[in-house]
Amino acid sequence: MNCSNYSKVLHLLAGITLGYLMFSCKAPKPSCDAYSYVEGYKYCIEGRKVVKGDTIEAIAFTDSYSMACDSIYYYNSDSSIQSLLEPYNVYEN
Repeated sequence: MNCSNYSKVLHLLAGITLGYLMFSCKAPKPSCDAYSYVEGYKYCIEGRKVVKGDTIEAIAFTDSYSMACDSIYYYNSDSSIQSLLEPYNVYEN
């Protein structure tokens, strides 16, 4: 194998390694456990929310909530009604 072939193989391996590192890492999922220091709310709710046409993970803190078939509703601090989609988990503080 000559020097040119070694260079091609090294570039290929470097590209595979970088691609693996870039696409195999995932950001940690938000969780109520990470926010255990938040006080003053009775419930912590983990669920999903639609934002700009994309579904994202969301966490809400509230003192009361209601459930529907596929979502959970709660009052935000400005008294507006918000909702989270399934799957959701409710934790009591």
